[in-house]
This record gives sequence, C-alpha cells and structure tokens, in this order.
Amino acid sequence: MGAETRLTFLNLGNPTGLKFTVEHGASRVLFDFGLEHAPGQAPFSLGLAPRVGRELEDLLAVGSAPRLDGLYERWDGRTAVFISHLHLDHSALVRFLHPDVPLHYPAAMEPLRSAVEAAGYLPWRHPPGTPLEDSRPVAWGEIEVTHVAVDHDLPGAAGYLVRTPDLRLAYTGDHRWHGLHPELTAAFAEAARGADVLIQEGVGLEQEVPLPADAPPRPPRLSEPEVLAGFEQLLASEPGLVVANLYPMNRERVALLAQVAAAHGRRLVLEPQSATVAGHPDVLQVDEVRADPRRFVVQLGYQNLPLLIDLRPPPGSAYVHSNGPPLGVYDPTYRVMEAWVRQLQLRFLPLGSSGHSWPADIVRMVQAIDPGVVLPVHSRAPAALAVPGVRALLPEAGRIYTRNALLDER
Repeated sequence: MGAETRLTFLNLGNPTGLKFTVEHGASRVLFDFGLEHAPGQAPFSLGLAPRVGRELEDLLAVGSAPRLDGLYERWDGRTAVFISHLHLDHSALVRFLHPDVPLHYPAAMEPLRSAVEAAGYLPWRHPPGTPLEDSRPVAWGEIEVTHVAVDHDLPGAAGYLVRTPDLRLAYTGDHRWHGLHPELTAAFAEAARGADVLIQEGVGLEQEVPLPADAPPRPPRLSEPEVLAGFEQLLASEPGLVVANLYPMNRERVALLAQVAAAHGRRLVLEPQSATVAGHPDVLQVDEVRADPRRFVVQLGYQNLPLLIDLRPPPGSAYVHSNGPPLGVYDPTYRVMEAWVRQLQLRFLPLGSSGHSWPADIVRMVQAIDPGVVLPVHSRAPAALAVPGVRALLPEAGRIYTRNALLDER
C-alpha cells in the first residue's frame, strides 16, 4: 500500500493561532506560524511578554510555540513552511525558524513584510524566504502547494490549494467578501471547487456567540466601502479633532482615508512606527496638531492613548475605533479605551470592517467550493457552521487525520 496523506492540527486557532501540517511520505508542509491572540487568557498577554533573550524558550515552555522537531535549532530536511498573510497570529513565530527551513509566502505580501520588519513591528527570519507568484504551484516531494489570493484587511493575503497523490485539500486563509476586492475571494472559491477537504476559517461565526450581559455592544457590521462612507460623513460635520484608532497594516484604508481627509481640508498623520508600516509619509507632530486640531485626523494606537493628554482635543472632537487594538469587546482593554474616551469627553464612533467573512458569507464560501468535508477552525464558535449538503467535522488538535478518517461518513 502506498503512502497516505496525514493532516495534523498543531493549533486549531480557536480563537487564533491556527497551525497545521500536511504530510505525505517523507515530505511535510506547515501552514502558518503565528502566536495566539487571546488577551487575558493566553500566558503572554495583557502586557506580559517573553523574557528578552529567552523568547523562544519561554514560548515553548508555556505552549505558545509548538514543539515540532526540525524547525528551530536545525532543519529536518523534510519540512517546508507556507504563510498565508502577515497578521501576527499567522506569522509572529517566523522569526524563530532555522535559516535553512524553506519559507514561502505570497509575493504580494513582500512590500508590507519589508515595512513591518523595518518598523520593528514584526521581526522576521533571515533569509526572509521565497515570495510566491499567485496560482503558481510549488512541488515539495509528492505534495503540490498553490497559493491563490483572497481579499482580507491587509495586502498579500492568500489561501492555499494542496494536492497529494490521494487528497485535494483547500485552506481558505483569512478572507472576506465585503471588502474592496471580493473578486479575489470569489476566484479562490472557484479554484478550490470540489476539494476533498476544506479547512474553513470561521472568525465571523463568533457573532453567533452571545455576549455577557455586562459586555459592551458589538460594533455595527460594516463593509469596507461603508467604513469609508462613514469617515466621509464624519469629516463633513466634525468641528474638532478626529482621532482614529486605525490598523496600519490595512494600507488601502489608510490611503483612502488620507484622500477623504484631504478633501475636507485635513491631513491624516500617523505615529512613526504606524507610518512606516502603512507606507504613509505624514508623521504625527503633537505640537502641530495641538496648534490647529481641526485640520487633522490623527492615528493613535491603544498603547499611546496618553498622548491624548498632550493633544488636548477641543470640544466636539471624536474618537473613531477602526479595527486597531483592542480588536473586539472580548478584549479586557476595550473598557480601558472606553474610559479614556469618556474621561476626555470625546464622541465615540465604532467605524471598522472585519477582515473576516460574515456568517452568511462563510456558508457562501463552503457552498461555492462544495467539498467532501469542511473543517471549521479559527473561531470561538466552530460548531455554529452548518451548511446544507456538506458534512462538517470539528477537528481535534494533535490527532492525525488520513483521507479515510476525513472522508469516511460513517
């Protein structure tokens, strides 16, 4: 009997930090290599970080990095790594890979990858790896891997198609249909159609999980064009300073907001690190903004909220939460952000758009691909995925799945 394909989840990504391997014969590919983001629950969160000089050792000790032979101190000669996009929960462990480990990522990600490394936001492995052209297969032993672009809230995101002698597997990566490039996500669905196994990210399924009674309400569900329309409406009427908690890796939103701001006689200025990440030339100068706040939109991240004291927002100023950290109401720091806004008497406006498909669009993706089985991952509510006519399997971390184990309907 020939070799069988083996699928193993190192981390289900529930809620984040998805990592899995596909093996066939002597070859193994690892998909995504990031840190779980679970504020108040992960060992290193809420300001607690691994010790300097002992980062990998500390992360391994508490299970935040996988104990996988052939990746860190030496290369095993059989494992290659593929990254879907640059969010930290998919890429933050790349810096610890041995220099000989073959590392692949979408070529469209390279400008942002270089920027986040230069900014000190995301240290990277050297050599940096091999940028992949869209839809061009890469052979690794008897495993063929093809990355196909999807729309997400940062440039260069992709899903992956994997072929082995006995299995066709599709991994959606993080994606959405409500962004500025839904045609990319639609093209991935078409390319993946008929896969035996679909690994489906389900961050949006979290909307199905009830919030505690005392939790802040979830922000409205907006498309990316609706976010830009919201900024347009705000800047047309706002009399004071506008502070925007933006996510700088969302380069398109930063660039479009700069255009909207300019059309209303304002300049968008970013913190220095964020400006480098976003590729934006206009950097925040506190004295300049304080002298004439009505001429500016200021990007300000959570860690720099105390700068609001120096900016002295005049009456009528607004604070826009636009997908910068804290990433959601589940994060304990969300209430801290609200306290700052309250104390400085700013008008609070949630104006963001998720990088992840809404629940109905997750179903749409699964229906479009029509796989033999769908494995929902990367979600607080994976069991909420139910698609008529498609069998769902909730995978277990550490279990080895063969083709028969995945596709046997009994």
